Formats: sequence, structure tokens, C-alpha cells
Amino acid sequence: MRIKTFLTIFGIALFLYPTPNAMAQQTATVSGTVSDATGALIPSATVTATNTNTGIETTRVSNETGSYTLPSLQPGRYEIKVSLPGFSDATIQINLSPNQNYRQNFQLRVGA
Repeated sequence: MRIKTFLTIFGIALFLYPTPNAMAQQTATVSGTVSDATGALIPSATVTATNTNTGIETTRVSNETGSYTLPSLQPGRYEIKVSLPGFSDATIQINLSPNQNYRQNFQLRVGA
């Protein structure tokens, strides 16, 4: 009887225990390209997403084709800033929802 009770309780506990997928947090992704005023794609630009509620920053660098991806961002309000020496910074404000894939292309202008 004790073994049967143990197995029943153990089975219920396993059923109620959340799986890793159930515990996974829903995040958002921001991706796009960085180009100049002529449309030429710009590699090596720094792209930073700052969660304005928490101050947490996620930074990536655009690749050889000017593409960037900021993965696994918690939902919320963000400032996205792109910078590269010799160009003026570009900044936007966005709100990200769970599971959102937000696409944002940036065009940098020559400047300080």
C-alpha cells in the first residue's frame, strides 16, 4: 500500500512539475541592417538595445553585410542606438511584446 501511495504521489508531482519549455520566458528579437545615405551596407556598426525600465543593455556589431540581430530581449520599452566612428548616431524608441520579431533598418549619416 505504501509503495502504491508513493508511486501515485510521485506521478502527480511529475505531472505538475513544469517542463523546461513551459518555464521558458517569452522574449523578443530586433534585427535589421545598417547602411549609409547612399544605401551601402555598413559593417562593424555597434547596435545597442537598452531596456529603459531596467537599464540592461544588449550590444551586437553589424556583420560584413551590415546585418545585426539582438536576440532574447525581455518584453518592454527599449532605446535602440546605432553608432560608428565618422557617422552620427541613430536612435529609436520601441516597445517590444513577447515573441515579437521587430525589424528595424538604420541609415547613418556622415558626421561627428
